[in-house]
Amino acid sequence: MKTLLAAVDFSNSTEAILDKASELAKALNAKLWVLHVASDESQAMAYEMTPFSDYTPDFVGIPGDVHLARDLSAEELKREHAELHGISAKLRSNGVDAQAVLLKGEAANNIVDKASDLDADIILLGSHGHGLLHKALLGSVSESVIRHAPCGVLVVPSPGQ
Repeated sequence: MKTLLAAVDFSNSTEAILDKASELAKALNAKLWVLHVASDESQAMAYEMTPFSDYTPDFVGIPGDVHLARDLSAEELKREHAELHGISAKLRSNGVDAQAVLLKGEAANNIVDKASDLDADIILLGSHGHGLLHKALLGSVSESVIRHAPCGVLVVPSPGQ
């Protein structure tokens, strides 16, 4: 194994994923790619929640301020980018050959696609332990990655599971 892909979402499972990924990368002398997939939903939510601009023409029937939503989404991406690069810098300072990757879109598809692009030997990701109702209604990133991954998948339990 020479290429590991750790998918993180900055939740309480991130530290456990990074600990396991770091341990494996060191033991195998492997390259560790740390991936975060930013959701497209943040811009949509910001758009729906922001007030109308005073300058919005009457004929534009939109529920929010497009510019404000774009700016809020850009700020969130900037914050996530900085956090991700901080993670990879810390890993490198601890002797791990780590590289950060930030993508935007649907998490499971992006994780699987990036694993293919990198010819990853294993994907590490977290399990949030949501109940059956959550999985039935929303699906599970972990389950989708397991079903479609081009390589092995290690699901790291969240703390307390």
